[in-house]
Amino acid sequence: MKTIKQIAQNLKQAISDTEQKLALDLFREGLQQSEAEFVGQLQKIGVLRCSNYDFQSQILNYLINESGKTNISQDSQVYFESIKSLLSISRNIQTLFKALLKEVDYLEIKSYLVAVDSLFWPLYDHQAVDSLFWPLDGLQQDHANRYSVCKEELASAFSLYLYHSHDKKVINKSNINKVNEKRLNDEYYLAKLEDFNKLIFFKESEVLVDSFGYTVTQNNAKIIIKAPDPKFGMSLCLGYIRQSMQEIANSFESLSELSEITEKYPSILEFSKTYYQKFKDSTFKIIDSPLKRIVMQFHPQTLSKFLDTNNLFLEEEMIFKQLETNLFIDFQKVNEIPVFQSLSLFDIIKVQRLFAFMLLVLTEYIDYNNLFKSKLFWRSMPVLQANELKDLLASFLGEQKAKEIFELFTWRLESKKRFDLQTYPFINVEDWILLPLGILTNSDLCRNVLLSTNFRFDSESFEDPIVIEMERCLKPVSSIFETNLKYSFKGIKGEVDVLAVVDNCLFVFECKNSLHPCDLFELRTTYDYIQTAAKQLNRFQELWQQEPFRTYLARKIKTQHHLPSQLCSCIVTGNRMFSGLREQGHSVRPIRELCYIISKGEILINSYNISDKDAGKKSIPIKFQLWKEDKLKAEDLLGYIQEDSLHKCYFNSLIRSEQTIQLKNKSLVKESYSFSHERFLQQLVYNFRFTENL
Repeated sequence: MKTIKQIAQNLKQAISDTEQKLALDLFREGLQQSEAEFVGQLQKIGVLRCSNYDFQSQILNYLINESGKTNISQDSQVYFESIKSLLSISRNIQTLFKALLKEVDYLEIKSYLVAVDSLFWPLYDHQAVDSLFWPLDGLQQDHANRYSVCKEELASAFSLYLYHSHDKKVINKSNINKVNEKRLNDEYYLAKLEDFNKLIFFKESEVLVDSFGYTVTQNNAKIIIKAPDPKFGMSLCLGYIRQSMQEIANSFESLSELSEITEKYPSILEFSKTYYQKFKDSTFKIIDSPLKRIVMQFHPQTLSKFLDTNNLFLEEEMIFKQLETNLFIDFQKVNEIPVFQSLSLFDIIKVQRLFAFMLLVLTEYIDYNNLFKSKLFWRSMPVLQANELKDLLASFLGEQKAKEIFELFTWRLESKKRFDLQTYPFINVEDWILLPLGILTNSDLCRNVLLSTNFRFDSESFEDPIVIEMERCLKPVSSIFETNLKYSFKGIKGEVDVLAVVDNCLFVFECKNSLHPCDLFELRTTYDYIQTAAKQLNRFQELWQQEPFRTYLARKIKTQHHLPSQLCSCIVTGNRMFSGLREQGHSVRPIRELCYIISKGEILINSYNISDKDAGKKSIPIKFQLWKEDKLKAEDLLGYIQEDSLHKCYFNSLIRSEQTIQLKNKSLVKESYSFSHERFLQQLVYNFRFTENL
């Protein structure tokens, strides 16, 4: 007998091969053999996602109609109805998809790439160091207000465009210098990429249904996607919003310390300006063939002397701060631990330094000659022969590391790996490389490298950085404290990452560390970790109800104290996603916030003045005390974890909104939320003690 997994995989292949009768037989077989397991496999490998079949939906509709003729559970009915509602708009999606594929026939790869890359160029200001690396544009755009399309989404849309261009085998080196300046100025390519992004929006909707339990209903011409419950959707949006808020706060913190760090670190911007003034005549020239454009020629020895330093630059201090915050690593690990062959994250930072320098020097030339969005500007994205790029990298990284960087960042047309422009920014066409300098300078290359290589700093260590953080903040206030506590009781084995007794309550924490996700597939990894943690806590919670287990555990940790019967469980995450969610009854909390509440008991709100240059971008901190007294009590921690004292404030500050894409006579709508800072401040004033600090 075939396994359920084999049936599901065979069904996916039958649909792909348009074998309708075979698909129907396999669908019936799977439902009859084990409905729940079969539906789980359909969701896991995306069997019913029409995006996996070039948006063809005929066989899928046939299968969904068949499900209505069988006796299935309520959960399966809801799932199949959601698929049916999504398929009701699939014809509109397929029409758009076919129209966009026709555009690919008129391949203008460089025009599309230049249009996207220009969005990542710094808004040029001779006085503004913060235009490079520091994401101040986040002030104008929350991730939750998703559908006005942001530059990262347009980069993803370009990735999809290039994939289909490659699939149609129409890319060759004769295309890589051609641009259409008129259409670039008319933003034609960005509009087309917005259409490609509609395909991504639809594909993400399918993943939400399969992986996160979202439901889809049809209301006339409106196809509405909803979270399994409002708090799930809130915690999802809040995670992205709070990550963006933290990045902005870090940016302003760096800006507020600008005078101090300027003395400590040299500036790439200042060096670029000096280099331009000294070498502009020999660096830039305009050539006429194969079309008129600007080309740059640098002096490797001068570059090597300045850029190959092992010290941080002013603009890189922010990158390191983000690494330190998000990965719990110090400069020694950034500098010494290889994440890909012999490359460390500091090598990645130095590569980004080189391209930031190139971008800034070119920006000086463009600005000085008033060429921004001119024909020469659009035509002048660097196109190098592969050996030229390797030589440039080798001039200050050495040949071996240059070779490794080239391998790490290059996407080749023959490659079968998933293409993402911000992960593989060297686009290899035969023996030529397109270099999008804006993408290379202002993407999070370190994070992308860790994802593409699946490298984890804690994979070779028994010391989980989240557990170490918990020990640092929680052990001083606990009468009993244990980490990595293994147990075996009546044939049931398990492990508790952190166990602590505060006053009369036992707190147990499961710690799960993953990078901040930037797409739904990465988000699914985070959620899988959370679900695993919930199962581990369920197992412990069930045992804890038994007095013999509590006695066994007390002996195991060799304590003379009586272990309290009151238990509070919590899932602790390394990123901010799903903060405030309750998974199978267990609260989810981000490590940085949790530790700050335990150690300080405060919420600190910073108000920034960015319009008054004389103010120096100083912050005005406002403090609220979450502890009821002057030191942490169990009731404070219980209020934060079990009663959602702080997260009620967050959730009450969210404003429901809708992300909508229009597809002819139908629209696809997803519930979302934006964040009101004013509401949040009001919630804090109402719920916590205000502490005047300055």
